[in-house]
Amino acid sequence: MSKLIQLFNPTPAWMAPALASEHTQACDDSSLLASVSQGENQVSRLAGMVVGFIDNAKPNFRFLVDDLSSILTAHYRVAQVHIRQKRAASLAAPDAMLQELLASCDLVIAGSGD
Repeated sequence: MSKLIQLFNPTPAWMAPALASEHTQACDDSSLLASVSQGENQVSRLAGMVVGFIDNAKPNFRFLVDDLSSILTAHYRVAQVHIRQKRAASLAAPDAMLQELLASCDLVIAGSGD
């Protein structure tokens, strides 16, 4: 099964070419394709998408994700936001959680609340 990892890159356009080659080279798994937009406004493409967040169980992440969820739905017309919490920051997300997010989301963001 091939997967596409698309990085939404907030980097200024003049820096994007260097970062694109860096990220593409770092992704050596043949089942993954990394693409970095070079200067395109990716935020405008969020309208209608389902965005998932993996809460890493650090103390402040819930505050951050609540604010981001509100902004994404109100200002960028994201259709839905799904939030799932790991048991602990030091543990990987369970396979079932990852499969659920993969099946239901267009974009998943792993978070940190430090």
